[in-house]
Amino acid sequence: MAAVPGQCGYAVLGDKSVDFYRNTTEFVERQIRCSGGRIFQARFLNKPTVFIASNAAVHELLYEKSHNFTMGYKDFFHQIYGDNLLFANGQEAIDLRKSLHILFTKQSTMMREVLINKYADETVNSMISGSAVAVYQHFKMTMMQLCLALFLDVESEHSSLLVEQLIHLTTVHWHGIISVPLCFRVPFLAASSYSKALKAKEELLQIIAEELSTSNGSFHTQLLQQLGYRETVQHLLLFISALVPKALASILTSFVCSSHLWGHLPLMKNGELDSASLECILLEVLRMWPPFIGGRRIATEACELGGFHIPKNYSVIYLAEAAHRDPDAFANPDQFDPSRWRSYDAQEKEKLFCFGGGARNCIGQHLVLGIIKTVAGRLVERCSWEIVENAEASRKWLPVCRPIKPVLAEFSLHAANSQLPDASLKTL
Repeated sequence: MAAVPGQCGYAVLGDKSVDFYRNTTEFVERQIRCSGGRIFQARFLNKPTVFIASNAAVHELLYEKSHNFTMGYKDFFHQIYGDNLLFANGQEAIDLRKSLHILFTKQSTMMREVLINKYADETVNSMISGSAVAVYQHFKMTMMQLCLALFLDVESEHSSLLVEQLIHLTTVHWHGIISVPLCFRVPFLAASSYSKALKAKEELLQIIAEELSTSNGSFHTQLLQQLGYRETVQHLLLFISALVPKALASILTSFVCSSHLWGHLPLMKNGELDSASLECILLEVLRMWPPFIGGRRIATEACELGGFHIPKNYSVIYLAEAAHRDPDAFANPDQFDPSRWRSYDAQEKEKLFCFGGGARNCIGQHLVLGIIKTVAGRLVERCSWEIVENAEASRKWLPVCRPIKPVLAEFSLHAANSQLPDASLKTL
């Protein structure tokens, strides 16, 4: 087996983390040019790390070779989130996924259709305001409200102050993920973001415990039936965190901002939404602009990936966006082409890594995709829009894919569709 191209350099001095965070796309493209291939190594987070931008090699990592790796997030995020599926490995992960699976099937998503439709309506109707809307920020706020309603049974119409408090706390909590873990507090001075995040976590856990004792929400009641009390509290912290709303907001923002690439397609036929064509567009949006840059794994034993030797204990980062633009996987990979999804099979769809893949894929992907298709469908049915500011804004990829500058858009109601019936929820 050949050694992975590139150099890991010396500890600290040779670290490339700043370069990666500063401009992820530029870093990856430069490394691909220098290494002559889509698999390369560099020192990242002060650890020898193999980066994978090859679609076939990412598939190999997530599917065929997943047993050679553990999830690579615990060292960085465990203190922020505590014990949950994200950090579990081996039999513990298998058992947790079995317990949680019933809550995230396509059928379970359909059971939440009424609530999802309600928030899809509110999301779209509030955008038709006659004034410019900050697209990503709007989606992020409404998706936070939806997640609180879905997972914790807390809604603004009944508990507006609690919703405001939860949104504030989940935002502070999220900022701890992207801050340097300096847990200190200085009297009369601002605490570090990490310290604030840990404090927000404790407050969130307390609120979750209170809601579990006073509310009969269907989701957390089912969760309690599948897990113990402590595990339920810890997983609700993950589910109501900003992670899911930001992913939803990222995808919906990319959908809106890319309308100049698909707006000519006839998505409405005889007054009905063409769900198949919408699905093709959304799959292409996910291919071009996945919400997260990729994922991280740790090799538990030496193995081979993409024809290269991966030493034991090496970190491996798979790059979803780069793998989605691998010319060996997709013809004309930089061209937005929904028609490539008109007739795809399961094998083709496995080339998308927006939600990971294989045995450790995102357990909530059916729910996420159901929400995305419902909101996107409402937008197409009910309104048209125009980007009025920062239409050409470049994107940042960390912690989620979104425009660097706020994209402003004006939304207007279709005159002929002012009284459309609710569309039925269908998952991709």
